[in-house]
Amino acid sequence: MKFWKKLAACMLAGAMTVSFAACGSGSGDSSSKTEESGEEESKAVQFDGDFTIGVDKVAEAMGAGWNLGNQLEANSGGKVNETVWGNPEVTQELISAVADAGFTTVRVPVSYLDRIDDANGYQVDSAWLDRVEEVVQYCYNEGLYVIINMHGDGYNSIDGGWFLVNGEDQDYICEKYEAVWKQIAERFKDYDEHLIFESMNEEFDNNYNADPNREYYANLNKYNQIFVDTVRASGSKNTHRWLLMPGWNTNIEYTVGDYGFEMPTDANCTAGESRMMVSVHYYDPWDYCGTEDLKTILWGDYGLNLIEVNGFPKMNYPKWGDQDYLDGLFQQLHDKFVANDIPVIIGEYGCIDKSSAYADFTGQIQGNRAYFNGYVAGKAASLGIIPVYWDNGYNGVYGFGLFDRNTYEQTQPEIISTIIKAVENKDPKAGLDTVVETKVEKTSEAHAYIGIQTEVYTFRNAYSDASYGAATDHFNTLIKWGENDEIIDTGATFTDATITEDGTYTVSVDGYDFSSDSSKLNMLFVSTDFAYYNTMDVTDVVVKCDDKEISIEKPLVMADDQGNLYIELVNIYNTDLAALDYTMPTNSFSVTFTISGMDKVLAS
Repeated sequence: MKFWKKLAACMLAGAMTVSFAACGSGSGDSSSKTEESGEEESKAVQFDGDFTIGVDKVAEAMGAGWNLGNQLEANSGGKVNETVWGNPEVTQELISAVADAGFTTVRVPVSYLDRIDDANGYQVDSAWLDRVEEVVQYCYNEGLYVIINMHGDGYNSIDGGWFLVNGEDQDYICEKYEAVWKQIAERFKDYDEHLIFESMNEEFDNNYNADPNREYYANLNKYNQIFVDTVRASGSKNTHRWLLMPGWNTNIEYTVGDYGFEMPTDANCTAGESRMMVSVHYYDPWDYCGTEDLKTILWGDYGLNLIEVNGFPKMNYPKWGDQDYLDGLFQQLHDKFVANDIPVIIGEYGCIDKSSAYADFTGQIQGNRAYFNGYVAGKAASLGIIPVYWDNGYNGVYGFGLFDRNTYEQTQPEIISTIIKAVENKDPKAGLDTVVETKVEKTSEAHAYIGIQTEVYTFRNAYSDASYGAATDHFNTLIKWGENDEIIDTGATFTDATITEDGTYTVSVDGYDFSSDSSKLNMLFVSTDFAYYNTMDVTDVVVKCDDKEISIEKPLVMADDQGNLYIELVNIYNTDLAALDYTMPTNSFSVTFTISGMDKVLAS
């Protein structure tokens, strides 16, 4: 794939300044070829051209969108840094790869935080605005629509967050907010309507367990009005630019329902029609979309089919947030806003990668993930709503990534193609038959380990270890904490199991009086270093506390975060797990189990 397009009339060089040389035409044809050469023409659009787009065409034109997440909004301790969250610097090649994949809109989250000088009239660092503009220009070079916002400044959870609906000094917040947007608006006022401003991100009081506070919601509405008035007052193309307004935490229910959201007035718009949009996000149900465990891995008609045909446990399906739920919410968005000439953008949606849950059904789980994303995108498009997928650049277990930001390759081509097809055809079920081809390598031997944690945090690994496993520093040491938080070796020893065939195995920890400092366990489990297959069978599980044996009739057998077989016996953090009747031993814990189906893992 050719990622770098030769531009018709300009090349990027150094930091972008306020003005750019004209590149390409104002219309931009993403697929046309010249009759003489047969070469692909540049997609670039003239940033300061006269392109406009009306309410009757904007949703169709913006099509399928993609988020440049965890980049220009990334920060550490309130200090904005493009690479601090693990992604490389954004390049033209990355944006070109996104465009080549079929996306036509890019949302660029931006944080300002320490780049604002409160002591100097809230002056925004010009070098930071240069960088934001440079990334915007990458998008113009591909003829894309691009959204920029104020992203992380409104988080209560971020050091240096100041743009807070629940902040004590609202006069200060409003003054600073207006000053920053005045500078952003001035910087981009000559850009055409491919550029969209979004007033804020997930603005709320950080209380997930209550309906919106109406006083705080009034602050949010005030911010949106300041935003509209400030942008319009800056003149040039900002007098008719599309402006995007979120409600409370970008939550659909809190935006369409009677919770306090009010659209700003836009008396100074010169377009002769509405140039305001509404922004919402969609990650429902969260236990499927965002919770980092491998329990809820199915969704929608695709997931129900896996339960019926492949025998997946019903526990893998969410208890709420099904297709009917989504349909109802999206219909409300259409009826309240789209039907009244107010376009809606789903500025973020997606679900994390949980494909490691079953090694033999990785492809189907990935297919279900593609189906979910296609359903959101296709249903949105069918109602005139613009979907923008959340990509945080992280690939692998629990990642949202669709592209490798170092190589620019597609890491999830099936998800990408499903989204594009769903939007183009306005077909929510475009991914119903998607299966991702996968292959798991076999190993010569496999291992099982006992895992333990007491109520006083005597356990097998230290907190400082990045993960649980045989390669970590204290894996073979049962440790506890001293009075000064030093790590103390209890002297206990572990016996692990090497599994070479189907059979019965025992893992244990011996040589410590567990009753001496604790009356119960927080966790007791068996972990392994081999993939869990749905066809494996674990039976005859017996927990032994000193000499007392406790048979487990229905052990909880599943995949851990890495997709390896995991037997959970005690876990106070898992309220669905049946309680185990035991007494803390004076010397040892052991777990014996019988396993079959190892032919899937072991090389013959």
